[in-house]
Amino acid sequence: MEVLLFGVIAEKAGSDRLSISAPDTSSLMHALEQRIEGLSKLSYALAVDRKITRANLVLTGKEEVALLPPFAGG
Repeated sequence: MEVLLFGVIAEKAGSDRLSISAPDTSSLMHALEQRIEGLSKLSYALAVDRKITRANLVLTGKEEVALLPPFAGG
């Protein structure tokens, strides 16, 4: 599946997307933290089909998955 990356996460990865396989969101986050140096030290959210999730969800590979850095705004 393709994982969309934004902000500082994309900068660290050197790309705005990565292709990676994982059976669930927990495995996906672990794999991404291994692949993107310093990711485990960042605050970020995982979105599946445009909804931020903290639960471990089963992935089929057809979902839209994104890693979102903290956002600032006013």
